[in-house]
Amino acid sequence: MEKKEINAKTTVKAIITGFVSYGIIVIFICLLVFAIGNYFLSQFSNTTSRGLYITLPIIAIILLYFIIHLVCRISTYDVFKKCKTNPENYKTIVSTLNIFFIICIILSIILFLSLLYLNLDFQLKSIKLAELQYKEVFSDEHINLLKHQMYNIYNESKINLTISTIILEIGVSISILSLIPYQRKMILKYNKF
Repeated sequence: MEKKEINAKTTVKAIITGFVSYGIIVIFICLLVFAIGNYFLSQFSNTTSRGLYITLPIIAIILLYFIIHLVCRISTYDVFKKCKTNPENYKTIVSTLNIFFIICIILSIILFLSLLYLNLDFQLKSIKLAELQYKEVFSDEHINLLKHQMYNIYNESKINLTISTIILEIGVSISILSLIPYQRKMILKYNKF
């Protein structure tokens, strides 16, 4: 069967569409696994254990590295199993995809920082709500003691979550940046002209 020849713009659009489509499916599955794992972890572990906030993100970014590369490979393969592009288009395709990958890094930074902010904001609001509820039951002295304990836990959580977020963001950025040479390699491998 003869492959259909496509131009650089169509190639880029098809690769990005495949990358985003497969990425959404994989992200959904990963978030589901992460949510279930996080639930069980919170049931059985000490919430202030800093080791978990370092070890788990490192494991996650190692897995993410391979998952992102797999998604890149599949999306490129999908485009070139029925199509081909002129090798003269490689420079345009690769430079446009590089811009796409940089945009992905910027979006991931925004996403991680937003999630960190929302998580910490939720914890602060929970402390304030608990303080209001305690006022109906406990004395001011006991409320201050409880509030002090809650803020200590919050500060420890803030440090742990910030460390996790930094590790995850560095890992995601490195994984996406590593796609720049990898994508070119996949185009050369699968584009049989």
